[in-house]
Amino acid sequence: MRPRRFPLTALPVLLTALAVAGCSSQAAAPSDAGGTVQGVTDDTITIGTTLPLSGGAATSGKGFEAGLNAAVKEINDKGGVLGRQVKLVVLDDGFEAARSVANIRRLGDQEKVYAVVSPAGSANIPGSYPYLAQKGMPLFAPVLPPDPEQDSVFLLGTSQRDQARVIVDFLAGKDVKKVAVIGQDNELGHAIRDGVKEEAAAVGVEVVANETTEPNSTEVSSAVLKVREAKPDAIVLGTDNTQSALIMKAVGELGWKPTIMGTSSTVTTGSAGTVGPAGPAAKGIYGTFISELPTSDAPEAAAWRTAQQAVAPDQAGSAYALQAYANTKIFFEIVNRMGDDLSWASFQKTAESLKEHASGIYPPITFGPAAGGGHVGTTGAKVAEWDGSAWKLVSEDWLEPGKSAS
Repeated sequence: MRPRRFPLTALPVLLTALAVAGCSSQAAAPSDAGGTVQGVTDDTITIGTTLPLSGGAATSGKGFEAGLNAAVKEINDKGGVLGRQVKLVVLDDGFEAARSVANIRRLGDQEKVYAVVSPAGSANIPGSYPYLAQKGMPLFAPVLPPDPEQDSVFLLGTSQRDQARVIVDFLAGKDVKKVAVIGQDNELGHAIRDGVKEEAAAVGVEVVANETTEPNSTEVSSAVLKVREAKPDAIVLGTDNTQSALIMKAVGELGWKPTIMGTSSTVTTGSAGTVGPAGPAAKGIYGTFISELPTSDAPEAAAWRTAQQAVAPDQAGSAYALQAYANTKIFFEIVNRMGDDLSWASFQKTAESLKEHASGIYPPITFGPAAGGGHVGTTGAKVAEWDGSAWKLVSEDWLEPGKSAS
């Protein structure tokens, strides 16, 4: 397997995006006149990703990396994909938008990968949309950025916005009347704020405070104090793993006991990545999750646990690892269906033909044309509660946004 690679420099997001938008050196198709497909040889197919292996979201990044490696090893041990071994290139972006954008361009133009699979960074991925639109390279299952409705971008997992809507529905079902949001000043925080605002208006819940934190900062106390002054019944978190843990601790130190709830990204539902550092203050928090919990009895989850034990056993309880494993397996399920035509146009066509696909990890997956949200393959989320030692399932069924649950 190819070793991890790290960028030497990080460019400002705006300059990078302008450079990408102005670049016309890559054609929208990956094939030359002889039919060669970027990232594919007779013996190998190379994919890549960018992850926050350092910085405020490193816990999630390391989990995603472990899941990707587990899936690749399992696939290769079983003979590969269409007779080809899979190679994986992983770049660290430190949870910084500029580095994420630079990494995706590097993967496409220098590493020449076939596709970018399961990159993380809800707030960072959108900076690469102009480049991807121009190049045409598939971006598959990025971790919950907004849907650009682009032909080459396919999303798995309910969006941050819709998870926030499920959160409000769930809280309303528990007779919560007033909520506050603490969110970062980035796409992650904005999406969760928007979802809370939309659903609160629909179900009659009042948003009494909306405080902002800076990404990669450990300063959360002022936001917590301002929110407490508004006296909400519940706090919805739109912050990275590190900040979410710090907020829980700050709330606990005040002797204050509002309900706290976050998304699969903000409280790492199913993993100890956030609740572990928060310690006793995390007991009783709720989180949505968009793929089965690592402890699931589903055969596919059991297969992942076996695969994960062989690669990074310390991540065998990570929901992030399970999600990245599932993303990779689903991606190569599509590739396997493509047969001899591995062009990017064929990937899009084949992916869009996927209907009610049962992965065993996600809700049934259906893709269609990009316009109108057709490249968002799943909807709905489940809810779990941290009891101080483990995540306990609260909702057996996938909850759709716009439907109250208790």
